[in-house]
Amino acid sequence: MLETSRPELLGLVQKAVRAYTASAVLYSQAIADQLGLNATDARCLDILSRTGPITAGQLAELTGLTTGAITGVVDRLEKPGYVRRVRDAEDRRRVIIMPIPEEELPINASLETGGRRVKELLDGYSNEQLSVIYDFLSRSVSMTPAETANVREMTGRNVAAQDG
Repeated sequence: MLETSRPELLGLVQKAVRAYTASAVLYSQAIADQLGLNATDARCLDILSRTGPITAGQLAELTGLTTGAITGVVDRLEKPGYVRRVRDAEDRRRVIIMPIPEEELPINASLETGGRRVKELLDGYSNEQLSVIYDFLSRSVSMTPAETANVREMTGRNVAAQDG
């Protein structure tokens, strides 16, 4: 346990979150490179692997991308066979994006190695500590869409101010 004041500890945690985020982005890019994808397409594939089959509109909502951009993403993911489009049985106008099972991805060995290392790391924590880690990560994930929207809104205002 660190022996430090709360303000110092909060600062350390915030720096650690930034460092973790940066390393996660770099790891994600390495996985995308292995798959022959750009970072956005790889993130969409990751989302699909966690959600299972969803519509393009749902994927657009989850990513903040336009439906037009999602069409391009799905086209690029479909070409190497990472996803396929399936007509909705109840509404033939609607298309469902079906990801291939994660175990069929060509980089499965890399994903398994990373997963094993995370499990080994987590094995060093008590159940109580794991509950705190899970709570922090879950709450961080739930606040991120709103913060992402705030950043995009500020970016839009900055672009508009520069154009004006």
